[in-house]
Amino acid sequence: MKTFAGLRVHKIVETYSDTLIRIAVQQTKNMSEAEDIVQDVYMTLMKQKRPFDSEAHLKAWLIKVTINKCKDYFKSPRFKKTVPITEEMSFTAKEEQIVLPEIFELEPNERMIVYLHYYEGYTTAEIANLLDMNVNTVGSKLRRVRMKLKSILEEGSSVS
Repeated sequence: MKTFAGLRVHKIVETYSDTLIRIAVQQTKNMSEAEDIVQDVYMTLMKQKRPFDSEAHLKAWLIKVTINKCKDYFKSPRFKKTVPITEEMSFTAKEEQIVLPEIFELEPNERMIVYLHYYEGYTTAEIANLLDMNVNTVGSKLRRVRMKLKSILEEGSSVS
């Protein structure tokens, strides 16, 4: 059986599938497309010849490939406007379900920065590396997103 960064493939799938599906769902807003994208990521992993330095390197590689596959999805003929999912997101924690609809109001790159920072715990420098962006750009986008989310959440609470 093939191993990467000392982990067998089934352990990698078990460990990272939820994270990769969340990333893909946030980007595509479509669970079945997200699942297809993640499956494609694992197929790409199986073809990978270069070894990974560590488990952190493997995780970063998986996330970056997922992000790139999502970008490819939007360029593909399969892409059509979809209705945002709600009930399909049963894999999320209760706290995430409360914020999730508001996060879908953000632009795709803003959603990705929020997810990587708050859910995966990446620093702005690590996010910049994963998304091929300038560190200062990531920091300023994160600040703007916080203000935008605060505004969205405050509008929602004043309406109810």
